[in-house]
Amino acid sequence: MNYDMMMRRGSRKRKMMMKIAVDVDGVLADIISVWLTYYNERHDSSLSKEQIQRWDFWKSIGYSAERFYSELATCWKEWHKVPVMEDGIANSIATLRSLGKVDIVSAQMAKDYVKMWLDHNKIIYDDYVSVTRGVDKADLAYDAFIDDSPINAERISSMGKLVLLYDQPWNRYLEDGRYIVRVKSMDEVRKVLIDRFVSKL
Repeated sequence: MNYDMMMRRGSRKRKMMMKIAVDVDGVLADIISVWLTYYNERHDSSLSKEQIQRWDFWKSIGYSAERFYSELATCWKEWHKVPVMEDGIANSIATLRSLGKVDIVSAQMAKDYVKMWLDHNKIIYDDYVSVTRGVDKADLAYDAFIDDSPINAERISSMGKLVLLYDQPWNRYLEDGRYIVRVKSMDEVRKVLIDRFVSKL
């Protein structure tokens, strides 16, 4: 069998596999740490990630959602300073791509900077899909969603779709369920997907 034929067969096989939607903020990129530095320097504060125990925590600091997301977008302008959530993230995503089609599905905010960050960190994906609101992800046709938002998780899971909830302080109140599985690393993501999908093929 020649190389081109092998590649075509491999491509057809991947298309038969699962479709995986991966969020960026709080899953791949630790953007909240950059924002915390931004916020603390301007308000002589010491707010930490562990203190953020609600998705809409900005209300407790007197912010509107618009102000918070605007500042988050500002932080993305320094994309080269945004750390990855965990070491070896590029290899982890490459491993997921061996299981199926992996798309970045994230808010439209700061899209160009996010793409530069993904490229800088050598994270290879299939397509980049922008949504206006996080909850809009629920309307997309994916087999599994990797997300840190408890709001998104509730909406997506209510439609019978699997959410791998990436563990963060702001989502720990949400319990696991039939369609919500908490994960603490991308390696756990891989194991859950293999158990839920690949082992049943």
